[in-house]
Amino acid sequence: MIRPATLLRTAAIFAQFTMIGTFSGLGGSGWAMPLGGGGQNAGASWTTTQKVPIQDRALGMTAYTIEIPSGWKYAGMILRPRGCHAPAVAAAGLSFTTVGPDGITAYSQLPGVTWDWESDGKSPQGPKCRPIDITTAAGFLLNVVVPNMRPDARNIRVVALPPQMQAGLAAQQRNLQAQSGAGGAKIIDAARIRIESQFNGHAVEELIGTVISCEEHDMPAYPALHRAAVTRRFCRSLGTSIRRAPKGGLDAMIPKNLPPAQIDSAWDAHIQHNMQINFAAWQKQNDDQFQEIQKHYEEFTKGMIEHGRQVQNQLQDQTDHAMANDRATQRSIDHAAQQQVRDSLNRADFIDPTTGRKIETSNQYTHNWISSDGSTVFLGDDPTADPNGQIDPVRQSWTELILVN
Repeated sequence: MIRPATLLRTAAIFAQFTMIGTFSGLGGSGWAMPLGGGGQNAGASWTTTQKVPIQDRALGMTAYTIEIPSGWKYAGMILRPRGCHAPAVAAAGLSFTTVGPDGITAYSQLPGVTWDWESDGKSPQGPKCRPIDITTAAGFLLNVVVPNMRPDARNIRVVALPPQMQAGLAAQQRNLQAQSGAGGAKIIDAARIRIESQFNGHAVEELIGTVISCEEHDMPAYPALHRAAVTRRFCRSLGTSIRRAPKGGLDAMIPKNLPPAQIDSAWDAHIQHNMQINFAAWQKQNDDQFQEIQKHYEEFTKGMIEHGRQVQNQLQDQTDHAMANDRATQRSIDHAAQQQVRDSLNRADFIDPTTGRKIETSNQYTHNWISSDGSTVFLGDDPTADPNGQIDPVRQSWTELILVN
């Protein structure tokens, strides 16, 4: 089992975005809910649902419609965190929670995350990311979700999947394995765990579940590049679901499933269209740059032939000048490509004024703070917000980052 401390930064997408960005309105000043007094079956007694929208605030559109028990409170959004473990696609950023009248019973959905691993002990994304060697849904829940979301959990145990789900997963795994071919493997897995913890001073039980998928690729050795053969693995969770009930009430709640979230067709089409536009723009830019390079070399070659009979010194001067132009052109290409990738991924660079360290994060948040131990970044849009004394005030102090691009 991987130590939780090793994966603390891996699961920052859960710990920070859930507490700060997504569900902060529940139980806050916007509306208050009484805690307790609902009885063990208060959350399991709902019979009708109401449809509510989940907004994509970045686009100002409804991304999903979900059904929650009638009269329950809810909050939700599409999260777009960046970094080593961001959701694989925008749709995997679906995040919401809905809380019953007792203020304890709840259904939640956390966004998907990604991770990778290489057999040489590195991450395919480079040294800025840590390799994570997890290939099972239970391993993801026990080593990432629980240590970061529920560090006080006890009586943790894996719960068997329903037979119908087990059969469906087995069929999907057979299909994926048939598609893998030589030098590769595809994995799909699901798991549920049951825990006990405390919520606002109340003893609660929770059922936490997820589905993960992984792809493995065997990369051949390249002796010319001094690179040995390696196996690379890319994994993602498809979101993590949580249902919570007062202690003794979870069994009655387990059969009560919320209907599947319905993606908004207009939002989905818009996301697909944007992806196509960004890819086409990137492809055109690279094609244009290639043509410019080709034209440059054609003109350069003609110039070499035309002046081939000139004296050696003149030829040397022309060659040096051409090489300098080529380096300048390449730098321009590299810079343009980097800017295109950064803009398409909604990234921006910030500087930690205390250390001078450059930190890359989302350009959708302009007022970001870093914790005193350098492990956590708080993202926000409010220029008056100050996490000092508000978030982990005993162990952490916070310094505002400076936007540099």
